Amino acid sequence: MKTHSDIRQDIKQMTVAACVKNKPLVNKIFKECGDKEFDFIRRSGFYFGFLFGCLQMVIWFFYNGSWILPVFGFLVGWTTNWLALKVIFRPLEPKKFCCFTIHGIFLKRQMEVSETFARVNCVEILHTKAIWDAILTGPLSRNFFAMLRAHTIVFTENMVGGLKPVAIAAMGAQEFARMKEDIATKIAQKLPTIIDQSYEYMTEALDMENTIRQKMQDLSYSEFEGVLHPAFEEDEIILIFVGGVLGALVGVIQLFALFGTGSSNCGA
Repeated sequence: MKTHSDIRQDIKQMTVAACVKNKPLVNKIFKECGDKEFDFIRRSGFYFGFLFGCLQMVIWFFYNGSWILPVFGFLVGWTTNWLALKVIFRPLEPKKFCCFTIHGIFLKRQMEVSETFARVNCVEILHTKAIWDAILTGPLSRNFFAMLRAHTIVFTENMVGGLKPVAIAAMGAQEFARMKEDIATKIAQKLPTIIDQSYEYMTEALDMENTIRQKMQDLSYSEFEGVLHPAFEEDEIILIFVGGVLGALVGVIQLFALFGTGSSNCGA
């Protein structure tokens, strides 16, 4: 099963379909994998905000127009979130800078993130029941049953072994062939009702969690980023824009809190 390409394709399609249909599941996977990165994004507002706030203070000292606070607030919020998202995945490769090594926050935790990603995926998506459901009812299930039929016929012939000539002489070649087909058909019909008995064995045999973990840990930094970054990319612009809007709102609140209506108390 590990080496059969059609079955692997069924499992791949099952994973993609589960992620497309269940957005909260995707969120859960990446929240657990990226807990430290999301915490960094939250904290980065303070660090970057302080630096930009110092620049804003200098500008305000020389020109205190009423539009400075909301406009600068928008720029600070936008830039802060943009920078925070960038440093999660950039630079792709570790770069030496004086005594420091700079590397994407997510990427330098590749070993740890791979373990979490594999564990959550195998609990939520790639558990044994879901895999068998995909194999037995997925788009490529016909290929699986064709493979099962072929193996069953070969197995039946092997079981008959040296008695095959005797069986053919007693039953006739046509009846012997029909017997093999009947056995293959009955096994295919019975399999879905008894397959749950194999779940424990299959979990151990496939060792899916360790397989996924090892494959992800073996990826290059660029390939690893290609697996995880798309889940963030879709909503990145929204997160950046929301940061800008919130920054502008804070600027407006500052303006009214410090100067009342703003325009009557500060320069145009």
